[in-house]
Amino acid sequence: MSLQVEKEWVIAERIPNEIKDSLSDYSEIMQQLLYNRGIKDAKTASLFFDKESQGNDPFLLKGMQSAVERIFQAIDRQEKIVVFGDYDADGITSTALLTEVLQNFGADVTPYIPEREEGYGVNTNAIDKIKELQTALIITVDCGIRSPEELKHAQDLGMTVIVTDHHMPAEIIPDVYSVINPRQKGDEYPEKDLAGVGVAYKVAQALFIKKEGSSDLADQWLDLVAIGTVADVVPLLGENRLIVSKGLRALRFTKRLGLVSLVQVSGFHQNKIGTIDIGFGIAPRLNAAGRLDSPKKALELLMTKDLATAGLLSQELDDINRRRQKITSKMQEDAQKSINEDSLIIFSMDEGFNSGLVGLVSAKLTEFYYRPSVVGFIGENFTRASCRSIPEFHITQALDRCEHLLIRHGGHAMAAGFTVANENINKLMEELNKIAESELCDKVLNPKIQIDLEHPLYQLPENILSELDQLEPLGAENPEAIFVSKNVEVKQARTVGKDENHLKLRLKDKNVEYDAIAFNQGFWGKEIPKKIDVVYTIERNYYNGNIYKQLKVKDLRPTSK
Repeated sequence: MSLQVEKEWVIAERIPNEIKDSLSDYSEIMQQLLYNRGIKDAKTASLFFDKESQGNDPFLLKGMQSAVERIFQAIDRQEKIVVFGDYDADGITSTALLTEVLQNFGADVTPYIPEREEGYGVNTNAIDKIKELQTALIITVDCGIRSPEELKHAQDLGMTVIVTDHHMPAEIIPDVYSVINPRQKGDEYPEKDLAGVGVAYKVAQALFIKKEGSSDLADQWLDLVAIGTVADVVPLLGENRLIVSKGLRALRFTKRLGLVSLVQVSGFHQNKIGTIDIGFGIAPRLNAAGRLDSPKKALELLMTKDLATAGLLSQELDDINRRRQKITSKMQEDAQKSINEDSLIIFSMDEGFNSGLVGLVSAKLTEFYYRPSVVGFIGENFTRASCRSIPEFHITQALDRCEHLLIRHGGHAMAAGFTVANENINKLMEELNKIAESELCDKVLNPKIQIDLEHPLYQLPENILSELDQLEPLGAENPEAIFVSKNVEVKQARTVGKDENHLKLRLKDKNVEYDAIAFNQGFWGKEIPKKIDVVYTIERNYYNGNIYKQLKVKDLRPTSK
């Protein structure tokens, strides 16, 4: 299968005049950027830029009132409470947050995160272990909404269950004491896109309101909320944007020993930490523990009060992450060797794959080839696989049509996972391919670059960086602004990097010049056109104590004559 080099440039539609009028307090560039992010009036824009409000009342969440009352009843009776979380960064931060909040109220509480081998989310083996701890109350975080049978088992054993989760519920909702999930039917909470740690934070707010009359004390845990929210790639709009804005400030001044140490080993400056640093540095190291080792190490790192332990664990997570990178790279190479060029879906299943890394490999293959991909670990009797997709193909709906072949599955439009009996693998691949052929056969599958606006390079305002800073924090559905400028002169071009696979440029438009860097585009070095159309973001370049504007090139083409 050959790599699609040509990318489709999709420029956002121009903002309608009536919406421009309602956003007249902002520059023309900012008006377009706001419109592209679904902001179409002055009130919504004001909320977008407001990073100080308290967000929504946590008691608007269905089930919150009864959950809070039962939690305080358990605390007053000194009943054993277990906080049950998932093994990814969202689940780990959720578990640490709620455990510490309950400890703050004097609860007898123990955190529990299953090992990856136990399976995703709540499982009966874990429930049996928790019962042995003389547990009276289980509170799930970032999981549980799709585990009605497992949680029934917990209640049959005499334990009370409160579910807090953010995943899309199935038709059957767990029949437990209380369910807190903004996506469940009948829930009136206005923010539906909270991460698991966001829901746990709202529980913390509700507990402090009930006990102290104010939610402010819950903000002590905003450093964890920011990490889990960014790590789970939920939209950074609405309340999530507010939470992460405050959380980044908390993270920059956190005294949490594990986080301070982890930031240091990741090579970041704590006082400048941002969403990109979380997404590409902090979260992968927390996730690596659950992928290749034990997620309990990541949890202990976040909760430890011992400086030496924090140092040792952060270094260990860094080492695990480096090992994860090497194994992922090798798995990707092996997967690429087995690709069938005639298949619209990329399939790669192997007994030698690491089950904790198949999702990462699938994501890389989909990004590289712009095709849906399925990567799986073949066990003795079953194969566990992860899928990643493209906007043209809803992978979970495709799996729904193959449900008769699957033991379990779940996900959303762009990502999913499943377990299948080994004897059904070939049939499953055949049926998925047929679905893909029916839906994709008449489509040109080129990767797309979503561009915010076309703008002459020479007309970029002097204060563009400070204006773009207002978009922070950046993330899902609020990405960095992408521009396209046409008919730009290439003054200089040279390849850079160890393998000369990057391109350093000096670009000119009328009387204005900019430095630019184009990563992984060194192939232009020998044949760069004199005039180009260029797609880019704008960033700060720090050099010799000075700050310069630099273009980060995402793609370029020869200017059409």
